[in-house]
Amino acid sequence: MTEPFRMIETPEALRHMVARLRDETCLALDTEFVWDRTYYARLGLVQIGLSGGTCFLVDPVALPDLASIGELLADARIVKILHDAPQDLMILRRATGASARNVFDTRLAAGFAGLGSTLSLGNLLAGLLDVHLAKAHTRADWTARPLAPEELEYAADDVRYLPQVAALLRGRAREAGVEVWLDEELATLDASALYEEKDFDGAYLRIRAAASLPPRSLAVLRELAAWREQEARRADLPRRWLMEDGELVSLATAPPRAPDDLHLDPQTVRRHGEALLAAVRRGLSLPDAELPPPVFQPSRDAARRRAVDAALGEILARATARKIDPQLVCSRNELAMVLQEGAAARPEAHPLLRGWRAELIGDALAVPPA
Repeated sequence: MTEPFRMIETPEALRHMVARLRDETCLALDTEFVWDRTYYARLGLVQIGLSGGTCFLVDPVALPDLASIGELLADARIVKILHDAPQDLMILRRATGASARNVFDTRLAAGFAGLGSTLSLGNLLAGLLDVHLAKAHTRADWTARPLAPEELEYAADDVRYLPQVAALLRGRAREAGVEVWLDEELATLDASALYEEKDFDGAYLRIRAAASLPPRSLAVLRELAAWREQEARRADLPRRWLMEDGELVSLATAPPRAPDDLHLDPQTVRRHGEALLAAVRRGLSLPDAELPPPVFQPSRDAARRRAVDAALGEILARATARKIDPQLVCSRNELAMVLQEGAAARPEAHPLLRGWRAELIGDALAVPPA
């Protein structure tokens, strides 16, 4: 029989919980949130699990000040266990003001334990512990109150088993001789920049069509995407509610000079027309020397493609032999970039050429690893 969870809904209960948890060696963490009508996720619940099975459910609706949980996150003495950690830690960073230290991501760790690095928590628990989680509440409104008992039980189960899973995965990595590599990869999750808001200027790189644009159009797209990002944050609205990616790309490829050239929804033109035209002008007036470089695209040359295929095959073989999910090593695009740069490729710019990845790959590439 599983231990019941404990609700934390008052400042006093939160203080007592945090005081108790400071002495723990590890904490399992998860969040429940709503994120369909806003730029920022609306936090509805913070789940904390202990190795003995005890679970705490913290109510951020009743407790808007979660800074004390941030103290636990930042405490490097305590291992924080999460599944697919970055998104939850980004949400917790905004809610608590603190970035996490000493993170163990069970999704990532599974990739060093002879399992897939993209497994859902449900599939991982089913495979390792024969535990089958309910899926009925994945789309619940976690900001609504009161939450139903079955919803709270569902939320508690997301952390209840994580300490046991983490121990099993670490043991498998140790048996495979890759525990040191796992720890190296886990250490990258301590970088606070992962959980902080990104610069507006890099927003255009998340638009897939950017790779097909010439530098001048790319400069215009960069300005437009930065405007949309800033406006979406200010208004706390999803990016797509302001403008779709395709609309930004259309403006970048055929830059409008006047309001009549803005072939957009009339409401968009009325609300944002001047700002859009100003962004376009900034991109068009940028000196040639300051234009953004083209976004990398893999070469279509047949010989280049064969070289990438051959290197991927070798990486697959070496990773499989070490019971590592090849998807953790690199993507096809990352590999193609390294091969196309050749001897000019630098380890500081390419994870593939440093650390455990370089050790695994060895002489599989035509460029010397660090």
